[in-house]
Amino acid sequence: MISIIGGGPVGSYQAYCLAKKGHKVHVYEGKEKIGTPVQCTGILTHPLKDYINIKKSFLQNTINKAKIIAPNGDDTTIKFKQEDYLVCRTKFDQHIADLAEQEGAKIFLKHRYKGNEGTKIKVGDKVVPTKALIGADGPHSAVAKAHNMLKDRKFVIGHQVTVELEVDDPHLMEIWVGLGMFSWCVPEGNGICRVGIVSYDKPVEYLNKLLKMRCPKAKIIGKQTGHIPLYNPKQILQKNNVYLIGDAATHVKATSFGGIIPGMKAATILARDMNNYQQTCKKEVGKDLYLSLMIRKILDRFSEKDYNDLIKKFQNEKLIKILEANSRDFPTKFALQLFLAKPSLLKFAKHLIF
Repeated sequence: MISIIGGGPVGSYQAYCLAKKGHKVHVYEGKEKIGTPVQCTGILTHPLKDYINIKKSFLQNTINKAKIIAPNGDDTTIKFKQEDYLVCRTKFDQHIADLAEQEGAKIFLKHRYKGNEGTKIKVGDKVVPTKALIGADGPHSAVAKAHNMLKDRKFVIGHQVTVELEVDDPHLMEIWVGLGMFSWCVPEGNGICRVGIVSYDKPVEYLNKLLKMRCPKAKIIGKQTGHIPLYNPKQILQKNNVYLIGDAATHVKATSFGGIIPGMKAATILARDMNNYQQTCKKEVGKDLYLSLMIRKILDRFSEKDYNDLIKKFQNEKLIKILEANSRDFPTKFALQLFLAKPSLLKFAKHLIF
């Protein structure tokens, strides 16, 4: 028996991968319903289709352009060669849970993990034997805490509202750099947009500033807030028969703070070779996450002038074409191309030193 704590998209996808290989898998989810509450923008990049089929049942919109706006109002627009997917997270999460169940995994709702008792785990009022325990239970992972794997974690805050807002282009997302860590307005379609920010602190203040600037009269119809972990390259992923994955393993890009694609990639690695999961995962997933973390460290030291200069540089046609052709999930595949195309970008690397 393999027990997975957490029925989010990464936990359910892990169950799907393991069950497909013939393992007996139980997923224990503390909430009453898969996919709630929503704590995510819902933007997923095109590599998603490498892991699952894209279904109309959970797809709300596609995004093919990003307008990136500097503090001084200058902007540059990136046209994606392969579109992003905007999903309904409740339906998306449930779809992946359904895939896991179709392969034979069993999902138990309202079963919160309470700890281990020898080779058994306690979930809700049950004590069940397990040969392997996988923590997919979010940034404050109870599994990681129980097994002394939590380490020193840093978090950012994602704060988003859903508003009634008409936009000129329903497939264009707007991104502001330097407001919080960054901010966004993403259209769902049908006159609805998701407007939000990521920041280390003062999320309400930054979001109110964004709303006042972008859509002061828009009616708010929903709110979502949640903690997001910063990637920790020293995070322990494997300890005896206990494993961490997804947000519980800090598998989150520190640039865009998306974690579903890295989490799914890690899930395929764990299903492929549980014995060498930590070593293989750090090699195949960790490189891109580490580079994203280094980029984040640079951006955290940016002034408004630095952001203005950065956006001006990215109005360069060569740089735009590189960004348009690559997925932001895998910066190791195109970072060098950017520096070769525009060597003056290296001036921003000074923020890693000073």
